[in-house]
Amino acid sequence: MKITALSTLAFALLMPVIALAQGTSVGFGGGGHDTDAQVEIAADSLSIDQATGRATLLGNVLVAQDTLRLTANEVIVDYADQDGRRTIQSLSAAGDVLIVAGPDAAEGQTAVYTIGSGEIVMTGKVLLTQGDNALAGERLVVNLASGAGTVSGRVRTVLQVSE
Repeated sequence: MKITALSTLAFALLMPVIALAQGTSVGFGGGGHDTDAQVEIAADSLSIDQATGRATLLGNVLVAQDTLRLTANEVIVDYADQDGRRTIQSLSAAGDVLIVAGPDAAEGQTAVYTIGSGEIVMTGKVLLTQGDNALAGERLVVNLASGAGTVSGRVRTVLQVSE
């Protein structure tokens, strides 16, 4: 097999795409998110189970905290007892989940936001958009405090070539 300059160039251009097939690091939301900021929630309905420390919000759910906005069909809020009071431990969203943080947006089928660590794990046909760029995969893990994230699970993107 003869290796030509053209085949070498084609391989070099495909290397970023090949690397993306395994998973890639991304920035998300710019970092610096305040996980201690109050959480505001709006929904069509709310049910609370005091025994389990769980609240279920249904229909047009909107969650806002600092610069983070999360929308979904359903959000389950799990509480934990901390120093004699209940605090939000995590938010589990399902159904048309959209998360916007700063200039970045991600959509998927489910997401779990662990408040204390500032980590969001989104799964199911994830699409991350950042300006004109889009990246798709099966799983997105984001640390809101640092702004670091990873997309994995058959990652796909289109690379724009500017002139």
